[in-house]
Amino acid sequence: SSGINAEYGGHHEMPHGEELGGPDEPYKISSNYVDYYPGDGDTNVVMTSPHDGHIKIDDIPMRKQGCYNESDGTCDWHHDCDGTINRRKCKVVTWADMHSSVLALQMRQVIGRELGSMPHLIVSRMHRSNLDPNRDRENAAQYNPIAELTYDTFHGKIQEVHDSIVGPGIHFDIHGYTSHNTDNWLELGYNIRGSELNSGEITSETSSLRNLAARSDKDFWSIVNGADSLGKCVMDEGYRVVPGPQYPTPDTGIQGKYFRGGHITRQWGSLYGGEIDCVQLEVPQWVRDDSEHHGERLGRAFAKWIKQHY
Repeated sequence: SSGINAEYGGHHEMPHGEELGGPDEPYKISSNYVDYYPGDGDTNVVMTSPHDGHIKIDDIPMRKQGCYNESDGTCDWHHDCDGTINRRKCKVVTWADMHSSVLALQMRQVIGRELGSMPHLIVSRMHRSNLDPNRDRENAAQYNPIAELTYDTFHGKIQEVHDSIVGPGIHFDIHGYTSHNTDNWLELGYNIRGSELNSGEITSETSSLRNLAARSDKDFWSIVNGADSLGKCVMDEGYRVVPGPQYPTPDTGIQGKYFRGGHITRQWGSLYGGEIDCVQLEVPQWVRDDSEHHGERLGRAFAKWIKQHY
């Protein structure tokens, strides 16, 4: 994957068919290392896969930790930054969420079948060591113009799709983790910190489900981890999932680690207004290794929840 593959500049198929399901793979539009699988005109469901890109470009330096500015608490992501590299406060992750886009594609097919309307799906094909679309632009692309173009294409397509939705909608951001496998559970992120779930002090006002909470007559706790939750639907398909009725808070696990969602969840959910909510799904590797089987089950669970609330 040396240099820039000219094929990726235009709107036509990328050579990923075999890897992502062969000739039967759904129609997509490809531009600037971003694949867009168009949804039906009446859908209110959007999906993204930011971390399963395989294309490494020689002209883009590997993303690296930033310099921390103690005076204002910010990170400088320039590769020649002055100051101390801070691996905790200015952390960069460069490994991919392997097969998470394959899981997203399978879930999309099942959700489309169950709802009778195919969701939109936007996938970054650039490797995370070159670009991380689930970060703000400076951290994500670290001022490289090729990476910035892919970032703008990815988020610009999300904006375009969101703008096409009339009324309430839901956005699912699909990820995978390998960093804490003791609990081996699926994690649903609503921009609520694990510590907030554990303490019981949660508020819809700082959640990516803010619009759903405002228009629903259900209790917010019930929407997050009770009878009205996505966790309940996922649990009913046979999975360990947090938050949900079986594991309402991260501290009900052994290791108790939990991802609340990242930049996409905050940026594209209803935290800052609007009618489109966002959920981050994190799954362990064994789910992604059999995406056809688990995509069927998770697609059914997500479709069931969508029918209840959207």
